[in-house]
Amino acid sequence: MDKIKVVVVGVGNCCSSLLQAINFYKEHDVGLIHKDLGGFRPSDIEIVGAIDIDSRKVGKDLSEAIFSEPNVALKVCDVPTTGVRVVKGEVLDGVDGVLRDLISVDELPPVNVKEYIRDTGAEIVLNLLPTGARKASEFYARAALDCKCAFINCTPTKIATDESWAKMFEGVGVPVAGDDLMSQMGGTALHMALLEFLKSRGVRVEKTYQLDIGGSMEAYGILEDHRREEKRKIKTETIKQVLPEGSKIATGTSDFVGFMRDRRTSYFYVEGKNCLGTDVVIDIYFRSYDGANGAGMLLDVIRGTKIAIERGVSGALISVSAYGFKKPPIPCPISEARRWFEDFVAGKRER
Repeated sequence: MDKIKVVVVGVGNCCSSLLQAINFYKEHDVGLIHKDLGGFRPSDIEIVGAIDIDSRKVGKDLSEAIFSEPNVALKVCDVPTTGVRVVKGEVLDGVDGVLRDLISVDELPPVNVKEYIRDTGAEIVLNLLPTGARKASEFYARAALDCKCAFINCTPTKIATDESWAKMFEGVGVPVAGDDLMSQMGGTALHMALLEFLKSRGVRVEKTYQLDIGGSMEAYGILEDHRREEKRKIKTETIKQVLPEGSKIATGTSDFVGFMRDRRTSYFYVEGKNCLGTDVVIDIYFRSYDGANGAGMLLDVIRGTKIAIERGVSGALISVSAYGFKKPPIPCPISEARRWFEDFVAGKRER
């Protein structure tokens, strides 16, 4: 099998965990959703380029940059030297607001991004920028278009869900997947699965919330009102799919706790009616690691996008997006989204 050549935009915690996962799964399989997808294994993913703006990462080999501040992702394994040096990209709105507190912008001029992507030989541009970096996300989506590369948008910025963007990617013959990456085992995924289970057992959910606290840069950025509101809106719309009309719902990230680093604690509350109208109350929490959660899903999303490239599928990837993202072009319950994705990989669904 050919390598899946990826340029990463944003060398943050998710990038750190992704690169570690690519190396980790050469010898392990614990925690892996799919070992093989269409003949591709995680080790077939090759990061051939990396773009960032932080002076503590720019110029370093990617294997070193992923462990540089302000990254706090858990180090699970050593990563051998990659030969890929992080280059400086366009700043745009990548350090707007509270992110100025965490990012030290490198003084070097930015590279010519389109020339850089072409020179790497990449076929996929992976957008791992922070929530709220709309202008920067759109800039890199345009660069991917001009380079005729597939684009995976892990931010809430509307790219795959925007009809005009989807048509542009279809027009140049490459796929786009997004928007807003869903964690492998994150709060939204678990909340949806829990609500689907209750619905299947006849429980009518009347009230529910799912709130997070964490210590990563993503959690810090969401302290800003417009970023928090953007994430809250998407998570709420995602969860509403599996709720009866009139149910009360609250979602979102409630606070940043620096000493938690890459850990996240998610709180869930569900109140509903069971047989004979009796009460059902669920009040729980669970803890996970943000970076690993994102990387676990990206291993599938990247391979699914590669399969689309090989089949000549262009434009919005409906099945890959529904499976791996909170705000896909066509949303559906989490169990159905997995069926869509696996049917797409098996060639039973066109896109």
